[in-house]
Amino acid sequence: MSNIFKKNIEALALKDNELALKLTSHIITEIPQLVQENGFYNLIYKKIPLHNPKNPLGEALEIFSKAQNEPVAIHLIYGIGLGYLFQVAAKNSLGTIILYEPDLNILKTAFTLVDFSEDILKKNVYITDSLDKAGEYIYQKSNIKNIPLMLTTTAYRKLNETGFNELVAELQRMVGSYGMDLRYTKDKFYPLLKKLIINMPALIQETPLAEFKDFYKGKTAVVVSAGPTLDRNIETIKKYRDNIVLFVVGTAMKTIARHNITPDFLCIIEANDCSKQITGLDVSNINFITEAFSHPNLRKFEFKNIYTHISANQPVNFFWKDIAEIDISEYWSKGTVSYAALNCARILGCSKIVLVGQDLAYIEGQCYSKDSAYKDLECRFNEETKKWEITARDFDNFCASLSNSPNEENRIKTAKKRLADLNNSLYYVKGINGDMIPTESVYAAFIKPLKEFAEHFNDREYINTSLIGAQIDGYKNMPLEEALADTQKINNRELKCNFRYNIDKIKTNIKASIDGLADGEKQLKEGQRLVKTLNNDLKRYRTINSEILKTLKKLSLNYVNLSTVFAKKNLLFDFITTAERIDLDYEMKMTKEFTVQTVENLSEKLNIYYTNAEKRLAYVSALLLKTCEDLK
Repeated sequence: MSNIFKKNIEALALKDNELALKLTSHIITEIPQLVQENGFYNLIYKKIPLHNPKNPLGEALEIFSKAQNEPVAIHLIYGIGLGYLFQVAAKNSLGTIILYEPDLNILKTAFTLVDFSEDILKKNVYITDSLDKAGEYIYQKSNIKNIPLMLTTTAYRKLNETGFNELVAELQRMVGSYGMDLRYTKDKFYPLLKKLIINMPALIQETPLAEFKDFYKGKTAVVVSAGPTLDRNIETIKKYRDNIVLFVVGTAMKTIARHNITPDFLCIIEANDCSKQITGLDVSNINFITEAFSHPNLRKFEFKNIYTHISANQPVNFFWKDIAEIDISEYWSKGTVSYAALNCARILGCSKIVLVGQDLAYIEGQCYSKDSAYKDLECRFNEETKKWEITARDFDNFCASLSNSPNEENRIKTAKKRLADLNNSLYYVKGINGDMIPTESVYAAFIKPLKEFAEHFNDREYINTSLIGAQIDGYKNMPLEEALADTQKINNRELKCNFRYNIDKIKTNIKASIDGLADGEKQLKEGQRLVKTLNNDLKRYRTINSEILKTLKKLSLNYVNLSTVFAKKNLLFDFITTAERIDLDYEMKMTKEFTVQTVENLSEKLNIYYTNAEKRLAYVSALLLKTCEDLK
């Protein structure tokens, strides 16, 4: 082992010991050739120079100079070569550097030839050979207002152009997914918390679905979504209805009802009021599966029974888990109702799970089944713009399907925004037939979780009946008729158990939560006092002096303690304050120097954080107290 390689590995081991061991044991199978030309060293790999032969350093400097460079920037370096671009970034980046080198032959050669130890040890530098790991690093450093920037040489694209294009597509999916997660965190945590608390009196009357684990062991489940191919499978569903456990998602319910089919389970998990999906339908003989935080209006329908699917990846559900002292580990979810329905079929023990209408793509111009709630959407190729576009055949109907608002202007605004979002997120995925077909980024993001679900719970059979939609690995592609041919009639469908929540314990835990918020309120008042002091000092001195910096330091410590230390201990407080915290963290990272203007800006943002947090704490405390009184 050369001294250079040893230094690099020792540095890497302090940050990623697994990769360090992997590199150490790796045997180079194809050796990159080191050459010297025009006064610079270069690597030639598979007959391709990895850097510009004329001026590799100049190439690296030019590439980095074109990238946004701020404290929140994420610089994803694709390919190390001899490290010119990596070291330029490590020296100059104000943000995060993620070096992704998937070829260990190149990475080990570079580590043998160039001393990167100081670069590796920098706090803002991460190195990986795995795209999934690169994705984890991106997720850790992502913010709503920053986008990862891929920096690479032209040569690395030439090494594997198809692979490079696939990499870019995968990164787009990752970034889109992370962006959704962050926006969801910022926009939804507090509203979801309020809905969950409002739902508590109803929740204690419902049974968690896992109480019926394996009830349908060995049976076949059909999970119906609202994709265009649902229409082609209606008659087959009718034919085998007595032989299957039928799960239907909300957007597909009107299609199913129109054909006089009654499912065993209707699944709707949305927090927004999407009750229009089932308004006017007789659901009295249908079991309803929903989330603890779903919109309260969904629980107003007269269902046969209501069961809760308390998704373990939804942070707000951990509050209910702690309050009710229940196990939620069975409830896998990825934010899509189809995934939740798939997991419900697994929990209930179905050994064969068949997907219907899970196209995850726009098929022959259709976005949804012709009888579904969003039937008016269509996807067509615009010959003038040379782009695929999503429009609504009947815009008024589409407006009505999205919003219950009595205000026509609000309905139109909601519909236009939805169409704009759909068109901005148009995407292309590999179809079952191998061609690239249009979809939206959200649907594209669902493909991987569905695949991973089948991989993880591999003790049963998964079948996709779309045949012309997106390819979902891990699922057999076959017609519905063939998938159900071996099924037998199911006689017992009555789910029964003696589960009851401990109401006294729930009340005790709610009161403890209210008391816990009181501790946060004291720190918030101290923060408000410090903001007031800071503002008064700014008006008095009109310059940044030691007195102002001293107050700013106390204020920063108060905020850090609240947003990290206290928020980690108090989940409820975290949900209440997370939206303002995300914005404030961004502003703090963007502050490069303390001037009167930047300190005034921080003071304003901190004041918003403290003021809103105090109002929300008071509201949630009162809501919890009322809910506690309503529990029977």
